[in-house]
Amino acid sequence: LAGKWRRLVDRSEPGKRGLIFAFGRLEPGEIADWHEHPEDEVFFVFKGRGVVRWRIDGEEFEAEVEPGSAFFKVGSIPHQMAVIGEQALIGVACKV
Repeated sequence: LAGKWRRLVDRSEPGKRGLIFAFGRLEPGEIADWHEHPEDEVFFVFKGRGVVRWRIDGEEFEAEVEPGSAFFKVGSIPHQMAVIGEQALIGVACKV
């Protein structure tokens, strides 16, 4: 997974759901490639702009995120995030 991610709270076991709270940073041009996990997730943006993509039943969707916005998805949904522009994208993720 691209970027720098630091888990501040991790109450999960591999393959199981649990609380995860993490700080993340993607530099300009970086993409957090397609991935999925069993937890529901909220990602709140502090700085920078990005585009989030997700897939449901073979259909792909996307939304732009910016400071003060958040992205929510339920568990086991494939998703990715990419930076838009010249500023790093910084935010926090909470997965339950």
